[in-house]
Amino acid sequence: MASKAIRFLEEHQSSVSSKFEEEARWRQENEIWLRLSRSVSLTIIDYMQEHNLSRAEMARMLNISPQYLSRILSGTENFSIKSVAKIEAVIGVPCLLPAAQAVRGSAL
Repeated sequence: MASKAIRFLEEHQSSVSSKFEEEARWRQENEIWLRLSRSVSLTIIDYMQEHNLSRAEMARMLNISPQYLSRILSGTENFSIKSVAKIEAVIGVPCLLPAAQAVRGSAL
């Protein structure tokens, strides 16, 4: 006889297949650039906190939409070098250097 917890889980099982394995494989395949993207994101978040800036204010400073800033802050945006250089110029802080050094030391 199944326990109460097992019965509950069986009764509430989703009909939609999980994409966990597929998403985990994607994260592994894209690990290096995702690490760099997170570095940019965390640098911007630190800057926003230090300067008490809202997302709207930061988006205006970078001359981008608040929606695009949200994508950047998610840490999964695949940037162009030009975009990263623009961000660094506006906030005056290197975004990629620490992460690039860590990647070079561990993954390359």
